[in-house]
Amino acid sequence: MQDYNFYKINETLNHKYYQIPQELFVSPLYKNTLNSDSKLLYGFLLDRLSLSIKNNWHDENGNVYLIFTRKEVQEKLNLSDKTVTKAFKQLIDTKLIYEKKQGFSKPKLIYVAKIQHQTPDFSHNRKNYDYITGDSTTTESEKLRAINTNNNYTNRTNGANKNSSFIPYECQNNYPDNFFDNYYAN
Repeated sequence: MQDYNFYKINETLNHKYYQIPQELFVSPLYKNTLNSDSKLLYGFLLDRLSLSIKNNWHDENGNVYLIFTRKEVQEKLNLSDKTVTKAFKQLIDTKLIYEKKQGFSKPKLIYVAKIQHQTPDFSHNRKNYDYITGDSTTTESEKLRAINTNNNYTNRTNGANKNSSFIPYECQNNYPDNFFDNYYAN
């Protein structure tokens, strides 16, 4: 452990981050149609939008565009030409970007589209298991829903309703009111 330079409790993170929307990993529209390179590229393109807005790069309709050549993407992401071309094609096919040609030997203008949001359907991808008896098998447990890391209800306050303080609404109706009482830390 001597070779590592770990963060200490009094240190803050002063890094800049690329944001990649979680929807790309969970939405049926994107999770199986975009590979990791395409998702990462979309995050880079979103980051570039702020530079385009600052430079006032928009068309006559007010749509913001950016210029990010295949060669720049190859160097920035350390990817081959073939991989970058595939990533752009996947983003075009899923209607997350649109490219407009400017003319011979000029870079294409890239318009970044907003993600299409879908509400998840919890009814078909999860069985109702009795967690208290522990009757689920390995095969059954593979079908369980993953933990939602985007849970904004983790802070509990004294006197608040336990079920509504951090359990997502869609899960509250599946269990009796006192079902989770034994799972709370004091």
